Amino acid sequence: MIKAAFFDIDGTLVSLRTHRIPASAAVALEQMRARGISIIVASGRPRYQLGICSGHGFDAFITLNGQLCYDAAGIYRAAPIDARDARVIVDHVLAGRYDAIALQAQRGFANRESASVRAMCRKVDFEYRADDFGRALDEPVYQFCAFVEPGAERDVLSGTHTLTHTRWTELFCDILPTCGGKAAGVAATLKRMGIDAKEAVAFGDGGNDIDMFDAVGTSVAMGNASDEVKRHADHVAPGVDEDGLYRAALELDLI
Repeated sequence: MIKAAFFDIDGTLVSLRTHRIPASAAVALEQMRARGISIIVASGRPRYQLGICSGHGFDAFITLNGQLCYDAAGIYRAAPIDARDARVIVDHVLAGRYDAIALQAQRGFANRESASVRAMCRKVDFEYRADDFGRALDEPVYQFCAFVEPGAERDVLSGTHTLTHTRWTELFCDILPTCGGKAAGVAATLKRMGIDAKEAVAFGDGGNDIDMFDAVGTSVAMGNASDEVKRHADHVAPGVDEDGLYRAALELDLI
């Protein structure tokens, strides 16, 4: 019996075309809650980029790819990037090796408003402004978004010791601690709720959802996911714009 459902946002819960939660997905969320299933956001987005999720009764939020997790009672997992490695990334950016966004608990900002940064803002329907990137060292950073092409992640990680990367778009990769990832957030959330992994389902469409799929008993890739993501999922649903979440929930007897 499923007791908890985890949802990626972009391309899973929210359409990348309309930047909205489809009406059918909202109905599915409501019906799952009515059946006693806890619904949890599991996203690479930070807390201040979750306005789209308000009003749907989510029980917990796994943000920044598992690095900062919270519920109504407060934060229950916080795993910022090691300060020494944060300095390495900041030095890379200040040297002009690549553009990046620093995501902290209360704010996020870019080193400059480049074409890639603007494209990312359009993709997620959220504005990140430029600031002195050295300010990323003023308080903990939970994730960097590095604007490099697929295959160039090793260059971003050069000189660091505790970082890894994940990716859900060709625009940029997410840089986070090796102890992180959505799977770590899922594990912390399930422990907090007293739910076994076999009693959980996860929905996703990006490369950063693959480790989450391995952390639950049932996984669902959206039809708009890449072939690699689909290969790691137990089920493949129609796309987010084809009522995929609702139809998968119906097929899995979640609603």
